[in-house]
Amino acid sequence: MDSEKTKKVAELAEKELKEEEEQKQIDLIKKAIKQTLEAIKNKEKERTKLNKEIKTLKQDIDNIRAGRLDLIAERQEKDDEAKRTSIIEIVKVKEIHHHHYDHWYEPYRIIWNEPYNPYPLTTYCNTTTADISGDYTYYNAKGLNTDLSFATVNCSIAKDAYAGTYQLDSGDCVTLT
Repeated sequence: MDSEKTKKVAELAEKELKEEEEQKQIDLIKKAIKQTLEAIKNKEKERTKLNKEIKTLKQDIDNIRAGRLDLIAERQEKDDEAKRTSIIEIVKVKEIHHHHYDHWYEPYRIIWNEPYNPYPLTTYCNTTTADISGDYTYYNAKGLNTDLSFATVNCSIAKDAYAGTYQLDSGDCVTLT
């Protein structure tokens, strides 16, 4: 009788060890699935944030194309995230009151956000030209500024300067019309 009891106890102990080992494996899989789901959730949050940033940057380009620096300034004034996302910050310098209202000639200050550096030469596909040229005035708090910390432009210039073919750092060329 003792041998049968011993056999049953051994079988029971073996069964418990097997169940315990299976439970460890199940727990390991469940932990891996939970961490994978958390990683997916975090990546989806990052994607949502990146999609919002891309949308803001595309709106900036569309507004420049339309010569609507005022819309960029308004968006940046209302949304701090849009202000941080944009490559440039647009600030209306002053209100111009003419007997006829024409927002095209109101001056806007363009401030480059870090870490972007517009000052070196920009390569346009098959040509190289100075990055900022034309009839712009560059100021800082002390007056005329030679380091181009920000530029003053109007909507008309922005609209006219939009079109062109741009060579990106990756070597890709993008044509905007």
